Amino acid sequence: MDVSFLIRWWTFRRGKGWSFKLLNRPDSTDESADPRQMNMDYALYQALGYNTNGINQAFTFYDINCQYNKHLSKRIEELPYLDLPWEMAIIPGIGLWHVHGHQDKCYVQYAFNFITGATRIDGEIMETLWAPLNIISPLARGMSTPHQKECLDFQMNDCNFMKMICISKFLSRKFKEALQGVRDNQHAFDRLSETAEDDTLAKWEAEAMAAHDDRLHNPSSMDIYEVQLTKSPTRKQQELHLLNCQAQWPAGEIHQGAATWLACGITLEEAQVALLIDVKKLGKQPTDTQKLAIAQCQDRLQGQLDDFVRVALTFLGDQLNSCEHLDGMTGMLDSAELDSVRSSGEDPDRSDNGDQYDLPVEFNPETIMIPLPSNIGIERCAQWGIADLVLQEISLREVQANDALHAIRVNLANKAVLFCTTVRSAKSQACLTRAWAQVHSVDKVLHLNTQIYAKCHKQLLDLGANELLTKYQRLEKADLKATTVVANPNACGQRNNMLAWFWSLDVEGDSTSNDWMNEFYHVHWLRTLALCDHWAEELLLVGHKMTWTVAFFIYKSQQWVG
Repeated sequence: MDVSFLIRWWTFRRGKGWSFKLLNRPDSTDESADPRQMNMDYALYQALGYNTNGINQAFTFYDINCQYNKHLSKRIEELPYLDLPWEMAIIPGIGLWHVHGHQDKCYVQYAFNFITGATRIDGEIMETLWAPLNIISPLARGMSTPHQKECLDFQMNDCNFMKMICISKFLSRKFKEALQGVRDNQHAFDRLSETAEDDTLAKWEAEAMAAHDDRLHNPSSMDIYEVQLTKSPTRKQQELHLLNCQAQWPAGEIHQGAATWLACGITLEEAQVALLIDVKKLGKQPTDTQKLAIAQCQDRLQGQLDDFVRVALTFLGDQLNSCEHLDGMTGMLDSAELDSVRSSGEDPDRSDNGDQYDLPVEFNPETIMIPLPSNIGIERCAQWGIADLVLQEISLREVQANDALHAIRVNLANKAVLFCTTVRSAKSQACLTRAWAQVHSVDKVLHLNTQIYAKCHKQLLDLGANELLTKYQRLEKADLKATTVVANPNACGQRNNMLAWFWSLDVEGDSTSNDWMNEFYHVHWLRTLALCDHWAEELLLVGHKMTWTVAFFIYKSQQWVG
């Protein structure tokens, strides 16, 4: 029979049972009837059946336990030769080395940090032997197979012997660390608990107990250890929501398919902003290559605008052709408006006003006003009978503002990290140049999203969305500074610094609510409680290990004497 991979289970005693660590894994992950899982099933069956009488709980740590454990009981029932102890509860987990490569939800559901009774695990003990084996591995390459096996066995036995004779010092150090860990974490937990009400603490503690009780049958119950605030919907999600709502309205009361048309118009408006930024970055004497690139972008944008206007007749009717108001709307961003946009964020690559390239006036699609309700006006939309389009555009503008602010937050944080980790640590001119090139690259994206948000804010103002404007404020230049408050909130010298309003924006409700901070405080309290409990378990277990070690040496000495 061919063996495709080697399986080893490492067992270590814990306070309430045995734990088993599977070191090697197969290529497949989640098929319940996958024959390649039978080797692991057999190894687990043998491990749980060896000297486990009276043990009612076992921890299994496997690299892909989130998938392997799903159909474990089903596979065991279908195999006539395997049978796990029915009175033993098998608690799955994933080692920290591998769990960070999984989905985010796997961390709170399977990491031993949140498993009651798992205490603190130093790591995969078998892998710690790789370092001493690397010392003799070059010598073993030229040996024959028997000689190589003897050499490696001797090295492994020597490592185990050294661990045994040094275990007293190791346990003494672990005991001191456990005492310090219990003291520090209990102090931190008490400080957190002092600032919360008793009813809130009782509720949170009950949630933690219920989650741990239900974890074995429902791992998603551990999601309370993650922030549960719902993310704001994306533009595609909002468009899909509007389309679904349109299907429920009677015919004639709402324009069918208008959500897709409005979303396309907003996308074209963003393309206009991006193209206008590229045009303003050209110098007084651009090269032919630059002129050609701009002309190609303008030609492509003009074609998209023509298609959009043709579809607009379906929703706006003949009033669009007879409206003199739209005929003069050929200056989407005039010079005054550009100055207003730039006040929110400077373009790192833009040229001075005196060195700008003047494009032909007869071909400038980036400055043409798109026939959207925000550009037509809410009063004129009411006269044309398209007031429902105004409400749909407001919904899409809201998610556009959320997307732009999210991009601004991400790039500001990235810029702050670049300054702290790359620019300031540059030791040569070449490294400094490359570091500033990364900063300028982030600045370009930041400047684009800043102008998109500024345009979105203006359109919301034209649509009369006053309630949203209390939540989505105007960006100021001072709001876009990359400070260490973002990169390192615990740095000294910034106790009086405050982040801009959009860093704590509550997308689910009023911007003045504290749900965002309460949820983070809730999660932080739960995680601190789990850490405090783990240190208490560690202190208890290390004390038992000391007793077991003394008893083991006494037993071996009696064997040697006898």
